[in-house]
Amino acid sequence: MAAQRPATARQSEPSIALRPHPRRLTAVPNDSSVQDCLHFGRCGGCSLLDRPIAEQLAHKQATARELLAPFLEGQDPIVTQPPRPPRHDRTTILYPAQLHRRELQLGIYRTGSHEIEPIRDCRIQHKALTTLGVRTGDLLRELNLPVYLESTGKGLVRALRARVMPGSNELIVGLIVTRAQFSEREQLARGLQQIAGDLRDEQGKPLTLVGTVLNANPTPGNVLLGPETVAMRGQTFQTDAVAGLKLRVSFNSFYQLNRHAEAILFRPALALLGDVTGLRVVDGYGGVGTFALRLLRAGSSHVTLIESSPSSTADARVNFTQNGFGERAAVRAEAFGASPLPACDLLVADPPRAGLMERGAAAILAAAPPRVLLVSCSLTSLARDLQALHGTYRVRTVQLCDLFPHTEHVEALTLLERR
Repeated sequence: MAAQRPATARQSEPSIALRPHPRRLTAVPNDSSVQDCLHFGRCGGCSLLDRPIAEQLAHKQATARELLAPFLEGQDPIVTQPPRPPRHDRTTILYPAQLHRRELQLGIYRTGSHEIEPIRDCRIQHKALTTLGVRTGDLLRELNLPVYLESTGKGLVRALRARVMPGSNELIVGLIVTRAQFSEREQLARGLQQIAGDLRDEQGKPLTLVGTVLNANPTPGNVLLGPETVAMRGQTFQTDAVAGLKLRVSFNSFYQLNRHAEAILFRPALALLGDVTGLRVVDGYGGVGTFALRLLRAGSSHVTLIESSPSSTADARVNFTQNGFGERAAVRAEAFGASPLPACDLLVADPPRAGLMERGAAAILAAAPPRVLLVSCSLTSLARDLQALHGTYRVRTVQLCDLFPHTEHVEALTLLERR
């Protein structure tokens, strides 16, 4: 999916009825190693931490059953079980900066507000990233860097973004700022290098810091990430090693933020598709090639990846080449549906939270491939997409993949067959 899914407050799925008890600061009952979170009940990063994961999944399944009933023809959505009780599995943070009591604070938006909850503890994100966030806040206050203010458009620091690659342990750290040149830049680079240099994973293995970067976004407003990223130290991309593949992912590119995405999403998706040997594939909203590469490795004859993000398309081209699939892959740097789709045997579409929208659905209907795999991160938008495709396609299977445990959100794989 090309659109960013920040680790900040999320827009709720109103159809999911499961809600936390107000101010109930209890641990996850099926995971005794998780202690009370200091921020639960205020922080918008998660809302269901006090409910057993089995209960969360049952409610998500019931919601999918209700929302998608007109298209399921009596089927029940399948649920992918997590490989372990979910904890500390989020591998990306995006902390907006805010001025609070005349001091810079980094954190996650509080539930239903635009106010920051400074994060010193978290049960859903990688432990090293939580530590990094605390240290970075201290560093920025020490350097006295001015906070960007939406009300005036003035200031420098907009946000902190950092990501760990679960397969390689590579770490990238970036500050989102209004301008890339400022007098404290060298001090900032040295400081980030120092505070991120000794971080380790849960097994005690060191993280490899591959880059400290600046992302410049001078545009007024509340959008955080800007289009251009420059390295202060190292490089502006990471490489993950997963499923026998090497994937380059630039700072600006989207990458699934759950460390178990291979087990929860990608393996189930390929299992749904079955034998793909010799198939011509279109990978819509294809990002850096996460689905395309797996399909090529599984035997697809050719993949056309369609993606509008410049950094993701650049990464995808590198990834096809370095994994030995350059001659069996093509990249279209455009929005999905901007031009007619090539003939294909299978279409994979992984749109952002808004779904296919009218243009995306129209492109699929015009191409009319025999099978479509929809990868949706919103059940509400999935229902709209199925309504648009219903006359031409029938639902064969819906499988829920809980990449966002302890939140109201869930990923869904929907396999469609042409009528």
